[in-house]
Amino acid sequence: MKGVKALLFMTGERLAEVFRSPGQTLDAFSNFARCYFYALAFWSLITAKLLHLYAHLYSLPGSQFVIWGITFFFQDVAMLLFLRIIAQRGRTRPLAALGALVLIPFSLIVSGMAAANFSVYVFTGAEIHWKQAKSFTNDAAAIRTLLTGLTGFLVGEAIIVAAAILTGRFVHRVAGGLLHVLAWPLRWLFGRVSTCLSPLRSRLNIFPIRNQYKDLPDPEVYERIALEDDYLNDTPDDESDDAYDAHSSKWDSRPITDRPLPRVLILGAFSLFLLLRILRPPDSVLLFLSGTLPLTTVFQGGHRGSPVDISGVPLGYSYLDGAETLHPPPKWSWMPKDPGPGFRDWEPETHALHYDGAKNPLHISNLQEPLLKPVQKAIADNNLKIKHVVLLKLESARADIFPLRNDSFMRERIAGSYQDNQIPEDVLERIANLTPTANYLTGFDTGFGQDNGIQRSRKAYGGLSARNAYTTSTYTLKSLEGTLCGVSPLVADLNREFEHHIYQPCMPQVFDMLSRQPEITNKTDDFTLWPWHSIWMQSVTETYDNQDKLTPKLGYFDKQTKETIEHPDAKHFPPKTEEVNYYGYADTELKEYIRDAIDDAESNHERLFLTHLTGTTHHPWGLPNNAYEQIMGSNKGHNEDLNRYLNTIGFVDGWLQTILDILEEKGVADETLLVMAGDHGLSLPNDGGITPYDNPHVGNFQVPIVFAHPKLPPIEIKAPVSSIQIVPSIIDLLIESSSIPKDTSNVARDIRSLYEGQSLIRPLIQERDGKKDWQFTVMNTGGTWLSVRSAARPELRLVIPLINDVEWRFSDLTKDPNEDKPIMRFNLADMAHTLQKKYDDEILRWLFDAVYVANWWVKENWDRYGYNPHPKHHDR
Repeated sequence: MKGVKALLFMTGERLAEVFRSPGQTLDAFSNFARCYFYALAFWSLITAKLLHLYAHLYSLPGSQFVIWGITFFFQDVAMLLFLRIIAQRGRTRPLAALGALVLIPFSLIVSGMAAANFSVYVFTGAEIHWKQAKSFTNDAAAIRTLLTGLTGFLVGEAIIVAAAILTGRFVHRVAGGLLHVLAWPLRWLFGRVSTCLSPLRSRLNIFPIRNQYKDLPDPEVYERIALEDDYLNDTPDDESDDAYDAHSSKWDSRPITDRPLPRVLILGAFSLFLLLRILRPPDSVLLFLSGTLPLTTVFQGGHRGSPVDISGVPLGYSYLDGAETLHPPPKWSWMPKDPGPGFRDWEPETHALHYDGAKNPLHISNLQEPLLKPVQKAIADNNLKIKHVVLLKLESARADIFPLRNDSFMRERIAGSYQDNQIPEDVLERIANLTPTANYLTGFDTGFGQDNGIQRSRKAYGGLSARNAYTTSTYTLKSLEGTLCGVSPLVADLNREFEHHIYQPCMPQVFDMLSRQPEITNKTDDFTLWPWHSIWMQSVTETYDNQDKLTPKLGYFDKQTKETIEHPDAKHFPPKTEEVNYYGYADTELKEYIRDAIDDAESNHERLFLTHLTGTTHHPWGLPNNAYEQIMGSNKGHNEDLNRYLNTIGFVDGWLQTILDILEEKGVADETLLVMAGDHGLSLPNDGGITPYDNPHVGNFQVPIVFAHPKLPPIEIKAPVSSIQIVPSIIDLLIESSSIPKDTSNVARDIRSLYEGQSLIRPLIQERDGKKDWQFTVMNTGGTWLSVRSAARPELRLVIPLINDVEWRFSDLTKDPNEDKPIMRFNLADMAHTLQKKYDDEILRWLFDAVYVANWWVKENWDRYGYNPHPKHHDR
């Protein structure tokens, strides 16, 4: 209340000044503006730097923070001193106006940046990378995404503005006093020089001697500080603050800044500050921590000669040097003269190069291995037939909620929201039945003991389900290439793949090539001879980050999206529900369109490849009619967000059951392969992150991967896998189940050999002849971090920075399964030193192997896409 009263009093004082003469009113406003906008810049820079240091608090050894911590404010202090010179009282109004033209826009901009950074950090756990920010401003859907953080932005801005209003005079005067003290050595030096030169000036009768306080080297700067700066004056601007009052001491009438002791203390502290800055090592990490907010938009990231900093890797790593995977494509007799999309590398006139797995020193193939015995038996019994393929890309699907299990971290997280960790019986039954369809499809034992309705009323659907699967990217649009094209996404920020050469044919393009073979016809009842038709479906917008340009590049030209289903000419217009989030409608809006797609395929004698990207489980987790049930015990912290997320998980689980019902209704369930894969996870229950943006937590990487077919027995895949393996596995299953005609199967076998991922229907090989199966994940948004693990040691996980502004991150999931305390360091040398103290030499060798392999792999990735990371050059 005292703060509010003080604010009202100060506002009244300012309003009273308006009723004076116009000159006095202008001066009053000028006095207020100088103090307010300087304080606004001060609090913006200081709070932004404190947040910056807090975000990277455990990234440096504690000793370095203690020694060099104060130097991290050097740029901020220099900028604030410069602004304080601008913000002092000018002799003339033109000079004051000129200073205002600099100070006011600057303070408004940095306060907005500080508030935005605060909002993004609160909602995502990561700071803004300002060089990426411009990519969002030209995207209408992205703007809607950014507006979800508007509340946090307004709160942050309000705090900074209130601090500036309440402390404006004090901050302005204290800074002026400090500047006065720091300028004293220059005034003293100039006074001594002036005294020595005065006899000569008198004889020559030039440069008449002026008052000592006016003889300063810069009449527009130090003269103002020495002669009449407002920290010394009892002006209306300073009446209420006596921090530097000229008469505050009975025994010394000099201002406090002119007394010896304060001068010694201030100059001594500042000298130590300068000395530490001079002695500080020229380390890019320390420079990054020192960066002041406005300069991060210019210098953030920095250029590197190599995508991964391998300066700490020991000598002797050279087995990948010179290795290249791009070679002339193989000659196939069945290839048409016009190969078409996805196969442009085979056009004779292009002389293009194509990825060759046999030349990839990291590639391990398992196609020579026999089929898994349960798959082999299902095929031998002649039960397994695949007419249609439905691929579901599940938005924000964590592995531990597909299905939700009683022994999972998620269940513990729910229990922790209740008193004494005791979940009420009705809530326990609710969460036991939250994901019955996922339980049905995977056959996993959920561990809930009691009979919970349909959870125990039917046997498993059948198929392959991976327990330890990672996505190829935690950015949705990049994750699509891994799942649909069998490639690693481009290591570059945001969706750039649509502009470049996706180096393998995607599934729609593979099916199109199979459909172009001579024996394919729709004039038969034998579905194996029917041509394929690919269709894309999502109930949310496709305009976000150029997705509307990406889906055709992936081979989809028949699409149902938010834009098509809300068009007046749409077959099932209008939509049946309101929009549930800032992207679009609930997934259930597609129900009739899925029915239509199956009917059209059957009547036209076509095989359907239907791909559906769900959207309801995206933040802010809206549901039709806000039909939420209470799952979490309290709404404190992130519990309310988690409650909404879990409700949408249950909603999508019901939607999956609806899709199964449609397949059964249309009579195609026994002949449809249902493939499900998460685009990425969500670390919300772990660290409160509502998006995987720049968040390296393992919860954003673990996803479900399921191949469901009612004629397959339940098969659990325990080996570590990646979504890059989905495409070769689909093709392999179609071939081995004789779901492709005999002559065309040779085409499919040739295409299957192109892909780098191992087939999931065969025994998986983690290591062969010293060669490890390395699995890479391109982190959201693509150009900042890269996650690496090897299938031979899946518990070890390394997140590698691709720019100079973020940390290395190491996790041992055996010791820290929820990644509560990952090891973070700003350079490889510090990371290696830390691991050497905690682990044996084998882990250190794994670290260096991962770094060396990742550096080669990133450069390979760029070559495969024909991408040049340096903007001044043109991409291929």
